[in-house]
Amino acid sequence: MRMVPLQWASLVVIFLDAVVIAFGFLTGSALLPRSANLVLVVISMALMVATLVFARGAYNFENPTLPAWAVAVAVIAFFGGVFLFAYPLLTDANTGSFEQENGKYQERKDDVVVRELTEEQYDAGLAANQRQSVGFALVFAGGVLAYAGIRYRK
Repeated sequence: MRMVPLQWASLVVIFLDAVVIAFGFLTGSALLPRSANLVLVVISMALMVATLVFARGAYNFENPTLPAWAVAVAVIAFFGGVFLFAYPLLTDANTGSFEQENGKYQERKDDVVVRELTEEQYDAGLAANQRQSVGFALVFAGGVLAYAGIRYRK
């Protein structure tokens, strides 16, 4: 079973996302700036669109191009991404945006300061926001990895 380039690209995105998540958990701070999180999400969405365009035809469940280890990676990435994205939304863990202004760390919601933060709380909040963005990217990358493996090729 040979994987196609779309699957390899999604594996690269999944690996980058895993590094970002592990760094955030281990250090308690965000690895990438906010704009890089957006880039990961856009790349994952572009992979999904490319998969829908290039992998047309019927489903091929008898001869998928997805080895067993890649199935495990796809399932973990997809459901792990769903959890990382949905958990803060469902628990209301982050009520606002985290900003640094005049040497003070603040959490704001609707341009109103909700609370003052220490530097560690500020870093932890940025890392939590990054995990949510990366979780969204993981959902798409895991979906591409699995979906491209069961479609016939042109």
